[in-house]
Formats: sequence, structure tokens, C-alpha cells
Amino acid sequence: MPEVAAPSSADQLRTVPLTDVLELDRIDRGLFRSVHLFEVDRALYGGQVMAQALLACGATVEPDRLPHSLHGYFLRRGNGARPVLFRVDNDRDGRSYSARRVVALQEGEVIFNMSASFRTVADGEERTVSEVSPRLRPEQCPAITPDPELALRVRVQDWSSPDEFFPTRFWVRPNGELPQDDPLGHAAAIAYMSDFSAGLQRTVGSEVLGPSLDHALWFHRTPRWDDWLFVDLGRGVSAGRRGWYSGTVVDNGEIVASLTQEMAYTDRPSRREAPDGR
Repeated sequence: MPEVAAPSSADQLRTVPLTDVLELDRIDRGLFRSVHLFEVDRALYGGQVMAQALLACGATVEPDRLPHSLHGYFLRRGNGARPVLFRVDNDRDGRSYSARRVVALQEGEVIFNMSASFRTVADGEERTVSEVSPRLRPEQCPAITPDPELALRVRVQDWSSPDEFFPTRFWVRPNGELPQDDPLGHAAAIAYMSDFSAGLQRTVGSEVLGPSLDHALWFHRTPRWDDWLFVDLGRGVSAGRRGWYSGTVVDNGEIVASLTQEMAYTDRPSRREAPDGR
């Protein structure tokens, strides 16, 4: 998770567009390398490596196959000042579905692995089991200042409680515009954002919320992120020094994606600092 400062009165615009942060170089068949590096050693944001892993996988499937799910594990803390190498394995290409596995490596060690599934666009009956309706519009919600290097703009509707750390219902949009005709890029941008907050209590007894363990994301509709999206993170379960929660990503009243994440609780003392997501 990135650091989050106290709410501010105005959005803090970032200087680096999200598309630049997620850029990859293809260096061989099934092999990619990150381009954007930080000037100093710092923890690599988990959403970034997950989004780039999805882009790497998507670059190996036919253009008419879009991501519908991903399941990833955070294994080691990454360094944002060093490039990440992504190695993609092709598990299967069927008539409608393609399956890929990817590992992200730094200095010869795996820091993240992920399975992703893609399918051709299919028309079908649509039903929404539950509806998520924000009470306030983005302009009515206070802006917060995430980590200055995080390419997101965030406005918070609800915190889980006055003394809790993470926003649970918030509006979010990327820094800069996403390409209009790039659904894979839009899906990767949503994956980048999906690791931003947590639907868990920051402290449970003497334990404090720590690193992310694993993350899953499902795309229910063709991903589009042209304006503000609303994120609703529900409370989950805390047990066995782990916490699990789920959430939805909403666009104009429609749930476009769902997510779940599991995080570790540690004995570190509670501080007004966010865990690094590793």
C-alpha cells in the first residue's frame, strides 16, 4: 500500500501520467522490462507491478481477447529505483479463452507472480446482483494526497471510522488521460488502482495491518476509465494474523470490476504511516 497523508482541500496533480508509469519494453518473446524508475530507492507499489504484469500477459494474446480475471501473490518487497523483468508463460489458447502465467523478477529473485485469464468479447444478458450508489459526487468529497509518486487523484466519501487509516469509499481517476482505444491499458490502470486502499481495520488488538499477501481482480465489463470511478471496499475477516476484504469498482452505477485482497497483520507498533504493500 502507498503512503496516504491527511485529507487536503484540493487535488494534488501529479507530474507523471499513469501511462508513463506503466510503460514496458518488450525485450524478447514473452519477456518484458519496466521503464519508469524512481530516482531513489523506495518500495515498489504493489499495484504497479501487478498492472505491468497484466500488460505483459496481454501483449502475448490476440488483440480481441481482453482480461477478465487475475490472481497474484506478493512474494518480496520490490525496489522502485530498479527495473523489473516480467517473464510470461503461455499456458493455453482455446477458442474463447487464453491463460497466462507471469513472474516479476528483480536481481534474480521473484517478487510477484500472477495468473491471468483473457477471453473474446461476448454479448450476454447482464444482471447486477447488488447496486452501489455513492452519496456524494466527486466534487463534494475532500481530496487526499497519496504518495506523491502515485499517479492517482483521490477524493474520499467515507473512512471506515474517524480514527481508521484507509478510505473505504472513494472516487478515483488516473493522472493524465488513458488512450481511447486500449481496453487492455484501461484494465491495467484499474489493476494499478485496485491496490490503493484496504477494507480492513488498521489495528486488531495489538496487531497492525502490514504487507499485502495476495490479490484477485475480475473484470465484468469491457474496462473503460475515462472519468471518475467509485470504489466501495467492504469490511472482511481478520483471523490468524491475516485480514481479507472485498470491494467493487463502479462506473455510472454499474459494477465494472470486483476485487479481493488478503493482508498480513504484524506486531509492529501502530504508526500514522501506511505499510508498503510488500
